[in-house]
This record gives sequence, C-alpha cells and structure tokens, in this order.
Amino acid sequence: MVNIDKKIVIIVGIVILIAVVAGAFLVTGTASADNKVRVGYLPSTGDSLYFIAKEKGYFADEGLDVQLNEFQTGPDEINSLLADKLDVEAGGVGEPLNFINNGKDLEIIGGAMGGGSSVIAKDNQTAQALRDKPKNYEGKTVATVKMSTPDVTIKAALKEQGVDLNKVNFVEFKTAADVVQAVKSGKAQVGLVWPPFEYTAQQQGLIIVKYSDEYQPNHPCCRIVTTETKLKANPDKWVKFERALIRAYDFYKNNPDETTAIVGKYVKMDQTTLKKALYNGHLSLVPDPNKKGTLAYWNFLEQLGYSNITNTSALDKSIDTTVYKTALDQLAQQNPNNANYKFLEKQYIKLDQ
Repeated sequence: MVNIDKKIVIIVGIVILIAVVAGAFLVTGTASADNKVRVGYLPSTGDSLYFIAKEKGYFADEGLDVQLNEFQTGPDEINSLLADKLDVEAGGVGEPLNFINNGKDLEIIGGAMGGGSSVIAKDNQTAQALRDKPKNYEGKTVATVKMSTPDVTIKAALKEQGVDLNKVNFVEFKTAADVVQAVKSGKAQVGLVWPPFEYTAQQQGLIIVKYSDEYQPNHPCCRIVTTETKLKANPDKWVKFERALIRAYDFYKNNPDETTAIVGKYVKMDQTTLKKALYNGHLSLVPDPNKKGTLAYWNFLEQLGYSNITNTSALDKSIDTTVYKTALDQLAQQNPNNANYKFLEKQYIKLDQ
C-alpha cells in the first residue's frame, strides 16, 4: 500500500511538473508573439528612424522583436496593414487619411518624417522660371505620383498661389524613381519627388527647383500608422515602439556620420550624397504625430478633389497623440537635460495642442 501511494505521488508530481512547464512555454510563447512588430518601410531617408532604432538596438532594448519589410509604394503598405500582414507602416499620409475617411480601422500614433520632398526640373531655365513665378507651372508637363506627399502639398500650395492646375499637364507615375526617369527622358519638364530622389535626380543632371517645406512649412509626410484594434490590444507595446523612435531621433541629431552609415544599408546611395539628403535642413525626422498638420493635409486632399469628407469626426478620433506624448514624457523624465527631448516637448505644444 505504501509503495502504491509513493507511485501515485510520483505520478502526480510528474503531471504537475509537465503542466507547469507547458504553461510556462505557452506564456513565454504568447509574450514573445505579443512583442513582435512587423514594420513596413520604404527605402527612403524618410524612414530613417526605423533603421536607426533597429540597428542601434533601441527596439530590442524595449523588448520588441521588430521585423522590417521593404515596400515600394505607400498604398501597398496600407493594404498589407489592413490585411494583417503588417502591424505598422509609415508609407505616406494621404492614403491612410482616405482609408480613415472610408471607415477603415486605422490609427495614426506618430510621425516618421515631414518636409523634404522636392520639385525637380530638366534644366536651369525651367527651374528658374518656376522659382520666379509660380504661374509658370501653367503649360508645363509635370510628372507626379498621385496622392504622394509632394503631389498633395505642392499642388495645394500652387493653387493657393493662383496657379490654375487645369492648365498644368500632370502625368502620373507609380514611384518617385519613375518620375525622375520621366524628367530625364524628356517625357516631362518637371517632377515632384520625395526624399532622397531629388539627389538621385541631381546626380543625373537634373535641377532641384524648390523643397516642399518652402511651399508648405511644417507639413507632415509619412505618419506612423497602425490599427485601432492593435493599439487597444496592447497600448504599452506602442509606447515602447515610440520610445525607440524618439531615441533614434536623438541619435540622428547627434551622430551624422554613423546615421549616414546606418541609413545607407537600406537606402542605396553614395555616403556623401546620402548625408546631404539627411541633413539638408529641409527633411524633418521629428517623430511627433503633428495633429494640426495632419488635419490641414486632410483639407488639402478635399481642395484637390482627392477626398470627399463624409465623416468630419473620423480623422480627429484617429490621431492618437497620447502614445507619443507618454513615451516622450518618460524619456524626458529619465533624461531631463537632453536638449533634443526638450525640443520635441516644444514641438508637441506647437504641432498637437
């Protein structure tokens, strides 16, 4: 009888041990999966914070397992996010705004870049004419990617300056690289591109006319976009994600040479030109959501006929500034003398309140 009891005790003990190990495995597996973040990016200087946060280990420091997935167009990123093939993307601003207007489950929680887009021209004479008088756009053939940031911001600015957009021959292409080739080949006299393609164009003998922030100061470009469902499921994960990006911004501001080397792994361009693109004074990598600028961009879309606003409260509810602000407050509290964090705090007041 004693031997039987001992056997029962041993068996019960083994069963309990197996259950504990299995439970621990399940918990660990769930936690690991919960910390995975599938990120969509474009091979552009505009997504540099992703590259820095990945390469410098800032995502890993936050306990996040981040996988970077390259795309060539913003719409492809958005569609992958909506199909649950991505967890977050930063491919543009126009596309997510239109999807939000149409009732899709998207949430803007931060920014990847602003400014930095450009007008390029085939020759100096055309470039100078466009600089001297915006009306000189009329009669020109302009290559563009419809609903891209330069397409929207520059068209809206030209319209405000009295240019009749119906008198401009806009020819649409799929990518900024296609726009550069269209201008180079003579299919268009002018092109609208995002960074760093203005320098790709310049290397091929084309002229940079003007930057987008000279047309529209403080305009946003790529926003950090996830879904409301993903945000509500684990808000702390997204605070950690934003912390990593804010730290990446601090690194970018303090380490030009290493930043250029890191970004060069993802954006194929010679280091001298790439550094110029990253630090030209027109590209902004401030990770702030820029709620005011994003709402203004919404109006640009409507003015250009790209969007018919059917739900005026949809966008306002779909820009979450609290995730970014929480992350910034935490870092600023830990590093009260950090000049870049102090700058971001001022920018938040300017851009979001």
